[in-house]
Amino acid sequence: MSTSPSPAADAARPAAVPAPLGRRLRGWADRGGRDVLYLVVGGVTGTALFSIGLTLIITASTLAVLIVGIPVAMVSSEILRWCSDVERRRALLVDPTPIRGNYRALPASWWANGRQPPEGWWARARGMAQDPRRWADALFSVLQFPFTLSAFVVAVSAWGTALGLLTLPAWYWAVPGTDVVVGLFDADTLPKALGVALIGLALVPVAWWLTRGATIVCLYVTRLLLGDDLQARVSHLEETRAGAVDAASTELRRIERDLHDGAQARMVAVAMDLGMAEERMERDPEGARELVRGARDEARRALSEMRDLVRGIAPSVLQDRGLEAALGSLAGRAPVPVDLDVVLTRRPPATAEAGAYFVVAEALVNVARHAAASSCAVDVREDGRDLVVRITDDGRGGATAVPGGGLAGLRDRVAALDGSLLLASPAGGPTAIEVRIPCAS
Repeated sequence: MSTSPSPAADAARPAAVPAPLGRRLRGWADRGGRDVLYLVVGGVTGTALFSIGLTLIITASTLAVLIVGIPVAMVSSEILRWCSDVERRRALLVDPTPIRGNYRALPASWWANGRQPPEGWWARARGMAQDPRRWADALFSVLQFPFTLSAFVVAVSAWGTALGLLTLPAWYWAVPGTDVVVGLFDADTLPKALGVALIGLALVPVAWWLTRGATIVCLYVTRLLLGDDLQARVSHLEETRAGAVDAASTELRRIERDLHDGAQARMVAVAMDLGMAEERMERDPEGARELVRGARDEARRALSEMRDLVRGIAPSVLQDRGLEAALGSLAGRAPVPVDLDVVLTRRPPATAEAGAYFVVAEALVNVARHAAASSCAVDVREDGRDLVVRITDDGRGGATAVPGGGLAGLRDRVAALDGSLLLASPAGGPTAIEVRIPCAS
C-alpha cells in the first residue's frame, strides 16, 4: 500500500536553499574566465596544429610511394599524437572529465637496447596504419581549425566589445575634454560615457553566453574526433573487468595452493612432531627434545613462507615507504643482479604503485626461472600522467604472452588499471617489457 508524505513531514523537510548570490557570481566568473582562456589558447594551438598537421599529411602522402615515406609517416603519426594529447589536456580547462584516446599497443623497438630485429619496425608501422585513432588525429588536425578560429574570434570580439564599452567612463576620465569614440558609440560628455557603460554592462551576459556556446561546440568536436567511441569504451571496460576478475581468481588459486602445499603442510608436520614428542616425553626425553627442535624449525620455515606470501599479497614496505623502497627490496632478493633506476617527482596513486610492484616482481621471477640472463635492468619513470616501468634482461629471449601464462596475467592486471603492456622478446634476446599505467591527478 502506498502512502503519501504528510503535511507535517513536508514542513519538517528543509527546503532547497539557493546558493548565495556572491558565490553564484564567482562561479559564473570562473566559468567565463575558463571559457575565454580555453578559446584564446585554442586559437593559438589550433592554428599551429592546422599548420603542422597539413604539412605532415602532405609530406607523408607525397613520399608514400618511396620507402623513405614509411619512417616519415611514422614520425608524423607520433607528432600528431602528441599534438592531440595537448588538445585533450587543454579540454581539462573547461571539463574535468578527461578525454581518453585508446591507441592500440605497438611493438616496442626504440628502447630495446638497439637490438630489435628489422621486422619490428615494419610491425610498428603496420600497427600505426591499422589504428583508427591515429587516423582520427590526422583528421582532427585539419577539421578543428575553422571551429577553433571562429571560437577565438567570437571570444575576443564579444568580450572586447563588452569590456571596451564598460570601461569607457575610465577612458573619458583619463583624457578629459576629448571626444572618445568606441565603435558606433561617441562619448563626448560624461553622461554619454556612463550610458555607454550601461550598454557594456548589459553585453557582459551576452558575451558570457556566446563564449559558453563556442566552448561547447569546440569541446564537442574535440570529444567526437579525439575521444573513444562510447561502445568501444564500454567493450574495453568489459574486457578489462573480465581480465581483472580472471587475474584475481588466479591469484586466489595461487594463494590457496601456496598455503596448502607450504605453510599448511608444515604446520601439520609440526603438530605430528609435537604429538610424537608428547608420547615419548616419559620414556625417551632426548628423542622428545629432538622432535620438539624439529617442530620448532618447521614452525620457523612455515612462518617464513607465510611472511613471503603476505609480502606478495600486500607488501608493507610498499605502503609505508613507497615504490622505490619496495622495488629496492625486490632487487635485493632477486637471484639475478638487478640495476634499478627510479626517478619520480611525486608518489603515484596506491593502485598504480601496486600494479608496478607486481609487474616487476613477476618479471624478476620469470627472468630467474626462464631467461638464463646474467643481468636485468628496471627503469621507472614518469611520462606526463603515466607511470612507465621498463624491465630488460640479456637472456635468451623468446618470451610470449600465452593465455593462462604469467605474462598474460600481467597484461590483464595492467589492463584492469586502464594501462598497457608491451613485450619485445626476439629469439636470442634481449627481452624488454614496457608497462604504462595512467595516474589520475
